[in-house]
Order: sequence, then C-alpha cells, then structure tokens
Amino acid sequence: MTIADLRCDRCGRPLAGLAAGDGEHEASGVRFVYHPGWLRLRDDSGLLCGRCWTETNAWLGAEAALGPTPCPRCGEPARDEPRLHVSRLNDLRTWQLCRRDAAEFLNRLRTVEPKLDPETFALPAPPPDATEGM
Repeated sequence: MTIADLRCDRCGRPLAGLAAGDGEHEASGVRFVYHPGWLRLRDDSGLLCGRCWTETNAWLGAEAALGPTPCPRCGEPARDEPRLHVSRLNDLRTWQLCRRDAAEFLNRLRTVEPKLDPETFALPAPPPDATEGM
C-alpha cells in the first residue's frame, strides 16, 4: 500500500480497510512485509487486496516457514547469499525467494518503478553487524 492512495499494490483496486482473517474479501487489504533477511531493511507498507493475496499465495506455492528454506518457486536451496523474505505482517513464517524470483515478485508490484532486470538485480549485502536485527 502506498499510504497516499490506499490501493492494492498489484492491481490498484481501492481498499476499504484491513482484512481481519485470511483476506478473502477483495475490498479488504492484507498487509505484507518483505526484506533481504535483515529486519532493519524491511518494507512493511505492502498491501494486497484479498484476490491478489490469494493469487500471490498460489504463485508462491509452498507454505511459509520458519528458518532457511528452499526458494518456493524454483526450489533453489538456501545458501549464504541474501534472499527476499516475504510474509504477512506480524507473521514470523516467511517465503524465502532466490534473487531471480525475488525480482519477479517485486516486479509484480505496481509500486516498484522502474521495474527490475532479473539478470542484474541483486539483494543488498549483509550489513557489518548482520546478526543484529535479523
């Protein structure tokens, strides 16, 4: 959600408020967050309508999980490189996307402009004190 327009970050649908449950109602927004593994670098302003949240969950495929997991899109194992962690706001379980699938996820958001080149996109390197704020 861009605070200025209260619309779905994918389809642009105007939203009436936040979803109380799983976001089944299309006019209710589901807040989500993403970060490269360090909470200090998170973007927690994301909002999807119920339909787009359902479609995003289907696109991600696997269940969100705690701890390192393979990329839910391509199955690439978790390694030491940064991964894009995506979750519903206040949910400790995340989907951990590899670099290429992270670019695809971000490019699906209308709020990401200009669109990212999946070939050159890179997640930020860990900060010097990476163990703090993970």
